[in-house]
Amino acid sequence: MMARHILETSALALVAFVCSTWIPHPRTDFGKESVHSLQVTDRNGILLREFLNDQQGRGQWRPLSSISPFLQQATIAVEDKRFWYHPGVDPLAVLRALGQNIKTGSLKSGGSGITQQVIRNVYHHPRTLSHKILEAWYAFRLEWMMSKDEILEQYLNRAPYGNQLFGVEAASRHYFQKPASNLSLAEAAFLAALPNAPSLLNPYENLAGVLERQKHVLQKMLELGLASQDEYERARVQPLRIVPPSVNFRAPHAVEMAVARLQPGEGVSALRTTIDYPLQQKLQLVVRNQLQQLARKNVSNATVVVIENSTGAVRALVGSANYFDREHQGQVNGALALRQPGSALKPFTYGIAFEAGNAPADVVADIPTQIPDVNGDYVPENYDKKFHGPVRIRTALACSYNVPAVRLLRNFGVSRLYERLRVAGLTSLTEPPGHYGYGLTLGNADVRLLELTTAYSSLANRGTWKPWRLVESARTVNGSSVDARVFFPDMERSVFNEKIAFLVSDVLSDPVARRPAFGNAFRFPFQCAVKTGTTKDYRDNWTIGYTSEFSVGVWAGNFDGKAMRGVSGISGAGGIFFDVMMSIYDRPFKYPAPFVAPHGLEKSQVCAVSGLLRGSSCNKTTSDWYVKGRAPTRTCGIHQLFKVQSLDGDSYERTFEILPPEYQSWALEQRIPSPPPGSVRIMNTPPAARRRDIAILSPGNGEIFKIDPILRKEYQTIKISGVVPKASHQVKVHIDNGQSIPYEPQGVWWELQKGLHRFRLEAVVGERRIFSEAVTVQVE
Repeated sequence: MMARHILETSALALVAFVCSTWIPHPRTDFGKESVHSLQVTDRNGILLREFLNDQQGRGQWRPLSSISPFLQQATIAVEDKRFWYHPGVDPLAVLRALGQNIKTGSLKSGGSGITQQVIRNVYHHPRTLSHKILEAWYAFRLEWMMSKDEILEQYLNRAPYGNQLFGVEAASRHYFQKPASNLSLAEAAFLAALPNAPSLLNPYENLAGVLERQKHVLQKMLELGLASQDEYERARVQPLRIVPPSVNFRAPHAVEMAVARLQPGEGVSALRTTIDYPLQQKLQLVVRNQLQQLARKNVSNATVVVIENSTGAVRALVGSANYFDREHQGQVNGALALRQPGSALKPFTYGIAFEAGNAPADVVADIPTQIPDVNGDYVPENYDKKFHGPVRIRTALACSYNVPAVRLLRNFGVSRLYERLRVAGLTSLTEPPGHYGYGLTLGNADVRLLELTTAYSSLANRGTWKPWRLVESARTVNGSSVDARVFFPDMERSVFNEKIAFLVSDVLSDPVARRPAFGNAFRFPFQCAVKTGTTKDYRDNWTIGYTSEFSVGVWAGNFDGKAMRGVSGISGAGGIFFDVMMSIYDRPFKYPAPFVAPHGLEKSQVCAVSGLLRGSSCNKTTSDWYVKGRAPTRTCGIHQLFKVQSLDGDSYERTFEILPPEYQSWALEQRIPSPPPGSVRIMNTPPAARRRDIAILSPGNGEIFKIDPILRKEYQTIKISGVVPKASHQVKVHIDNGQSIPYEPQGVWWELQKGLHRFRLEAVVGERRIFSEAVTVQVE
């Protein structure tokens, strides 16, 4: 009786099990829509990447009739050779796997056929024994529910092929740039090799392993009669042209940033970014070419950001030199990395100084300075280890002198600069102002290149900050539009008023003002504001600037924090910046409009040394911008005319610079002459009485120029300009004691040469030959 009871129970269980296999799965679980992916394009519709479907990969569903028969046969040969005959589970394969697992003492082989793998790809069960049994039951049910062709179609559209690829169509287009219907036998065997271990068998990292597995697939096909001997031999020797990853991962850092803004469940299937891919390609080439030249200075990476000022749209974002360069951490996104910006924060210090009443022509002391601080005396020093005495604010900012910036900051305090930088979008300033101290203006805080470039864009936007954005438009699977503003919800805000923003832009775009420190490194055929930044330890090198249309930020260095060797803002990031700007404006008709002075500003002529109204003895003046009502009303007292007695008893007139007492030590070190004993000051001499008819106006006497070791020589020139009488002819510029060149009314360009050089104008008026006073410059 007991035996009979067991037999009946077993029979009922078997019947129940068989009947249960007729229970169909929900058709929706195997719907074809679940593998539709997100396509990310540039602003022009160029495909950048296909990314992130429901399975966190790329897939495009294709019917079995649109898939190469070679791939169908290769898949069956290597994955499930008895696929056409078993009911969902291959008992022989299960027994083989069981034997292997007993032998190894672990679950090494599962014996899963194609049907079971479809179940795993749909339901993502853990790889445990209990779930293997559940998958087998699910597989029996699927076999009752679908035909073998339908199951094979499900597998080929769901199988993982590495690099976030799901389905043969996506894999075929990714690796071979062809549809799955056009695959050769060799290519089909190559793809069929991947699902076995898609992470391990990554063609970009383990091509040899994939090719070995491909040969195994071909051998299996030959043994099973799925390929003839002739087909087998041809496939073994066919060279495979694998598409490089850069083709399928265009603008990778920008794409990752844009996709990161999507929220789960939004159902977005098409994302149009703000990236201009043709421009992106140009800039990638610029970065790689420049880094080849900088390799000897231990510079391995660089980042470039280009923002359209009027919209905040990011038009190019090169996060690293090579996304696929593991040795140099190419997958690090330099646009978001926290780095110290050096002097690149100074323009905001000067903007606040302009708000407080200063003007570009005002003078600030560049002399030894000690400022009491909570951490002890703060003692700033300049990059060139020199002090420059009385310096106009225009020159101090353009040449990036440190001491003047700190002295101005002292006037209004660190907290005010800190708050303004936060308003300008630098979210990385999370410590209280006292943590940074006066070093904040010199860049001792970590910032992100993308945020800093956006902050500079506010200067180009007449003081209005606009959030950077990477999404132009988006569409869901059902075709409805998604408001792109939901991805970047920040609102516009004011950083400076338009007058202050123009003053900063005018200074940063002044090639004459920056010349003493940078020579002609940033000489563009259009108006461009530029600022560099370099940290003391040479770990970070920046150049950021803008035209009226675009803002460009460049960082150069090493992602592992290693120091560069002797790289400055000119020779490092500066060279990249220059080439980036010239790539944007590669045709004269594209050149941007200049910065336009807003209402409420006026120009006034002042003494170039004191920044005050020209006095009777001032021999060098400059014209500069002022907010209306703020032009100086005091007259220069530095230039004073004296009657000097010579050793032979004759007397002559000479102008001396009588500097305020705070400059006394500096003046002595610089050997600035002072009136000898017995000299008598001459008062109230009209300027017109000493006006010269012929004179060199630029360069100024005593100016110093520096040759950039990277910039081509033909770009390193200075303009010699002056005034001559209207009736003059045969005008020449004498250079040193030999060379002379014809002078043109608009001036002449002279290529920089190291050494001390002397210029003098000569002209003929009537029958009289006249000469200007000589101007001497130093080229280092």
